[in-house]
This record gives sequence, C-alpha cells and structure tokens, in this order.
Amino acid sequence: MLALAQSHEEIEFEASDRRIFGRARSHVQANAKRLDHTIPACRQPSLKLHVKDVSVGGLCALTDQPVAEGEQIAVHFDPRTGMPNWSAYGHVVRCEPSALGYRVAVEFDPRPAA
Repeated sequence: MLALAQSHEEIEFEASDRRIFGRARSHVQANAKRLDHTIPACRQPSLKLHVKDVSVGGLCALTDQPVAEGEQIAVHFDPRTGMPNWSAYGHVVRCEPSALGYRVAVEFDPRPAA
C-alpha cells in the first residue's frame, strides 16, 4: 500500500510526527461505511472523506459529520479518484471540529478488507 501512496504524491516526514510510516499528501475523496451500531452511525451509515494524507498506518481526512473516537469504519478508495482501487478497515483515533467540517484521523487495522 505504501508503494501505491508513493506513486500518488511525495512522502513527507516531520521530526515531531508520531507516525511510524511516512505519509503521502493526497486530495482525493473516499467513501467510508460506519460499522458501529450506535444511533448516530445507524442514522448516517455512510461518510464522504476528503482525504488530506494517507500512509500504510492510516489517513487524515475532512468530513461534514462528527465521528466518535474508537468508532470502526471501512474505507474504500474508488479508482475514478486517481487512487488505486482498495479498501481498508480502521478505527477513528481523533475527530476535531475545523472550519471546513471535522478533521478525522483513522488508524488502519491489520486485518485485510474484503
């Protein structure tokens, strides 16, 4: 997956960054399905993610809906966005309000997506 990210944009490292893997800047849209059975997740089961960066370990994106920390989601990248067609499971590490919606950080789970 890192090779896919490297081919899309340049990998970036920062000294203060806590990530293990380098991240690739990205400006694509991904679809996410909320997998938890909470009331907010059942009311809005789908999310549009405006991905800002992606790495082997996770992604950072903007969305117009708040998402609970720890919530499980499945992320799918459509090949029409310029990224290769792939999916991943993950959980929300952080969700903070921003001027354009909510900034969401997702950590990918090691289990493969079908």
